[in-house]
Amino acid sequence: MKLGVGDAMLITHENILRRFTENLVWATGIDLATAWATSNGGLRALQDRNVSFEVRSVVGLWGTTTTPNALGTLARMGELRVADESRRFHPKVYVFRGEGRSVAWIGSANFTSRGFGGNEEALFETADTEAVESWFDRLWEQCGPLDECTINNYAEKWAESRKENHSWRPSRSPVTVDSTPMQLLEKVDDWRSYVKALEQCGQWWSERPPSSPLYRRLSVLGERDSWSETIQELHNVVKREEWIELSDCEWAMLLGLTEKTGAWALLGGMRPPAWKTVFGGNRENIQETVLRVVHANDSEFPSVAIKAYKELKSLEDVGPGIATRLLVLARPGRFVSLNKAPVVGLAQHFGLKSAKLQTLEKPENYERLLEAIYDQTWFREPAPEGAREQTICWMRAALLDCFVYDKQLPG
Repeated sequence: MKLGVGDAMLITHENILRRFTENLVWATGIDLATAWATSNGGLRALQDRNVSFEVRSVVGLWGTTTTPNALGTLARMGELRVADESRRFHPKVYVFRGEGRSVAWIGSANFTSRGFGGNEEALFETADTEAVESWFDRLWEQCGPLDECTINNYAEKWAESRKENHSWRPSRSPVTVDSTPMQLLEKVDDWRSYVKALEQCGQWWSERPPSSPLYRRLSVLGERDSWSETIQELHNVVKREEWIELSDCEWAMLLGLTEKTGAWALLGGMRPPAWKTVFGGNRENIQETVLRVVHANDSEFPSVAIKAYKELKSLEDVGPGIATRLLVLARPGRFVSLNKAPVVGLAQHFGLKSAKLQTLEKPENYERLLEAIYDQTWFREPAPEGAREQTICWMRAALLDCFVYDKQLPG
């Protein structure tokens, strides 16, 4: 069969996100069936659609890989049905529907951050969709409407699974990283070396044995217990139009309350009283500022960043930690978190004269820090082509946190 647009073609991990976005331009709806769903570039592309768009999703729940946040997002965008947890549901099928035209994808990529850029995947795209659409319609009827308690019940099970204390196991093919995360950052001089440093930093975190004072079960770019997961999942939380509708699990994740949600304190966790600060009397003002940052143009930075930072800091009981955590999650490519250890490490690396936290918390100094980051070669280079690196680029500033996290402890 001839390979080409409009007939059939092979989609690989390098261009899966680009091709997904291209199909959304002409499509008026999408049907998707996936074993698992998490926050990913494709989900963000769907959310960015500014016109009416019909979404039908069938998602698997077994193994607690699917995140409640992704389920809720798909349910709010359209109709969602789930495959029973006892069912080993494993398809990866996407059907783009438009005026007199349809295209189907069939292959290996789940609707996850790994499937849409993290893994090596392949999908077959075809304009011959009759059999695929018939299969999806049968699946849709088999699964039946979503019970209103399903997502909440699954969220509780999912949250419990994230708190389990898994024993440390070395990598099957250990690659010892002799350099500390800060030393890895010092070697960065362009985009390629930044990506390599992130990968090596992830290896460093995964190799920390239980005896290490820095031990955490963490990853940098992985799909679980990672900076990448934290940023992508919580970005979808902060961009919700009505925070008052967030579930207990979502607010605990948003604030990084680790006793409830495991590793969500990356980028700066908060204490339980912060719930009243963010979701109490200040909620509407905070959300208005955060959403304005979500929708700002890149050309407006860093001025829009500093204005938002000042607005949040002016609110009672909202300090730099809370303010920058929320702003990082709103625009992870443009903000860094101000926490005791990370901010000192970043200030030292980017050549700010004073590395004292109290000095760096001042808006004019935070602006200097952001400008220094924006001026880096790796930050300014053109956006990469591949889906994986596009996702990294989207959160490139926020990921600096992995190099300075817990810097005050000995390595």
